[in-house]
Amino acid sequence: MHRHAVNVGMGLKTPVIRYQSQNKPEYLQSLKTGFSDLMLLHGLPMGIFSGDEDLHGNDPTQGTELCAIVETMFSLEQAIGITGDNYYMDALERMTYNALPTQTTDDYNTKQYFQIANQVQVSRGVFEFSLPFDRGMNNVFGSQSGYTCCLANMHQGWTKFVSHLWYATSENGLAALVYGPSQVKAKVAGGTEVIITEETKYPFEDKIEFTVTLSKAAKFPIEFRIPNWCNEATFMLNGVKLRSDKGSQIVKIDREWKNNDKLILELPMTVTTSNWGRNSRAVERGPLVYALRVGEKWEKKNIKEEGDYFEVYPTTPWNYGILKNIVEQPVLNTKVIQKPVNSNFFWNIENCPLEIRLNAKQIPGWTAINGVAYQPVTNRDGVFKGEVNPKPEEITLIPYGCTTLRIVAFPVVP
Repeated sequence: MHRHAVNVGMGLKTPVIRYQSQNKPEYLQSLKTGFSDLMLLHGLPMGIFSGDEDLHGNDPTQGTELCAIVETMFSLEQAIGITGDNYYMDALERMTYNALPTQTTDDYNTKQYFQIANQVQVSRGVFEFSLPFDRGMNNVFGSQSGYTCCLANMHQGWTKFVSHLWYATSENGLAALVYGPSQVKAKVAGGTEVIITEETKYPFEDKIEFTVTLSKAAKFPIEFRIPNWCNEATFMLNGVKLRSDKGSQIVKIDREWKNNDKLILELPMTVTTSNWGRNSRAVERGPLVYALRVGEKWEKKNIKEEGDYFEVYPTTPWNYGILKNIVEQPVLNTKVIQKPVNSNFFWNIENCPLEIRLNAKQIPGWTAINGVAYQPVTNRDGVFKGEVNPKPEEITLIPYGCTTLRIVAFPVVP
């Protein structure tokens, strides 16, 4: 079971737990090397590695088990608390805000056993997974689809994530290392009780507001993570600029905090692209990865032995390649459209508050085979040389976590 993705996700924390007990720095390097190699060889754009059920390479048509996501999240949360390393904080947010939401329905009554990065159809079948199951239920949404381990494990993902947004520091302070709306109550500065309320629409917006509540003024440090993807962050304290800092570091603000102090952290987000398996490209902005918005037709079905389940079929075209100029100059050749975040937010196609629009061309020969969109072959420079429609079309990308059907790993076309 050494290649079983769930076991791998659970075992990732082993080196840092050993470091915690034995204080040998080589354990920290072991985790960094291992996780980096794991994502290089098996990583997918949404921040998790393939595992259907075994590790299965970086082709965007391989599957990932839901249990592997929630167990890897927990391992990263442990690694953050022990190492304080930004690398794992960025990885945790990417995995949580992209891979996790798409694999369950809004009511949390059904889930997918395996999700696929480039997923153009959700249906029964035996695909190129390493554990195919004769039942053919690995890819559909259902309470009993695949193994029911994921039905039990899926509830720990968001719960443990929220409980690991804040950390204590060795200087009797607090650290906000992963971002999301929350409130923390703690004792700082030798016993003073503080409540910090974090209000934000992150990861959809770039502003995070922290309100400090104290019975009396107290001096203690608060540390904040500046993500690797952020070029320069800005801190505003009570309406006045406090400082600016470059990305990929932890910033400590050590001062006397007063009741109702308000600190605003702004993390500007820029459109970029990243390179993935089979010479594909993903479009990113801040902590979110974006995927093609594909129309969805949900069909409820039932099998006596399996109960109710859902298949999902596309109602709009999906076989697009993004233009080479998107890769070369993503900011100039994309348009970001932001909408208000619904107060009753769910991660779905109707609810998504962000869009990225860009030009693409259809690839007529890129069709699904048994419901799977196998990646077109490209040459060494990563550009697809086969037939493409001559006329570009504007396509709409939305956050990966809001999709069910999608293309996220795009071929690049001239």
